[in-house]
Amino acid sequence: MTLGPDINGANAIELANTYMEARNYRRAEEVLRSALLHNPHDATLLTELARAQYFLGDNKAAEQSARDAVALIPEAAYPMRIYAAVLDALGRKREGLSWARRAVDAAPLDHTMHHEYARLLVNAGDAAAALPVATEAIRLAPDNADAHDLMGVILGTLGRRAESTAEHEEALRLQPGHAGALHNIAVNRANSKNLLGAIAAFSEAARLDPHIGDQVRTNITATVRAWLSWTTVAAWAALWLSVQIQGRAEGTSTGARFVAGLGCIVMVVMFGWLVRSLPPNRWAPILRQREFRSLKIYLVLGVVVLGVLGAFALGVPVNFWVLFGTLLITVVVSWTATQFDKG
Repeated sequence: MTLGPDINGANAIELANTYMEARNYRRAEEVLRSALLHNPHDATLLTELARAQYFLGDNKAAEQSARDAVALIPEAAYPMRIYAAVLDALGRKREGLSWARRAVDAAPLDHTMHHEYARLLVNAGDAAAALPVATEAIRLAPDNADAHDLMGVILGTLGRRAESTAEHEEALRLQPGHAGALHNIAVNRANSKNLLGAIAAFSEAARLDPHIGDQVRTNITATVRAWLSWTTVAAWAALWLSVQIQGRAEGTSTGARFVAGLGCIVMVVMFGWLVRSLPPNRWAPILRQREFRSLKIYLVLGVVVLGVLGAFALGVPVNFWVLFGTLLITVVVSWTATQFDKG
């Protein structure tokens, strides 16, 4: 793509930013490269090119572009911030943190510099150090939704989930369509074992921003799997009680049948809540994910256990060893199912 002679560097950056806002990073890169043909030593163009390449995932090229920009204007904070982000993406976390710190020192009143430094500290596993940095970012820009969302992530990492959720909710208040904040609220709910609430929030986040669909599907899948694990625990309890009661009785024990029937009701209710928590069109993508084969195993396991419990509760003669064997299989498969996800 070649820009016309009337398109200068500023216009090229404006056009490229329009493309980046639309997530058309490839076209943004083409616009910036074309502009650099006319002015190859424009540090601003190089910085924006590095940003476009970073969003594209071409971090090696982004590193070169950002390094060239920093060399041209070594005192400017913005190229340092982009360079720091690129280095972090390349796994060079210590260098990235060093450049992010330099960016903060170069522009201490710019909240974006503090925000990026805090984000890289979290990525490096130092949420405690990130907390005061993120606090400063919010002090400088109290109405910035991203700043509150990052603070929520930091507090969640530190185990302060109630405060974390409050920060994400503040981000949503400031920017009602903030899919990232809603996604992070869902993560907090999942970590607090509010699995149905988490699934609903994950689903809404994907509706708000389809571009985070893969991340949302992965998190929904993990949450559903956790929910099915708890459902399996309920089945274990019902089967174990049935086995204990049946083992002490001659013939088919009424007490064992009652426990089995109660277990069936609990499982049906739990599965019903699960199904209703997620729109029907979300199930197919979840079940297609190869890295979560255990989901299908749990579903099949639940059907088998429900069938055995149901048959026993209805008075169908079920041998004691069939009950015991089903219980044993349930336990073993549930413990080992997640290993299939690593294949």
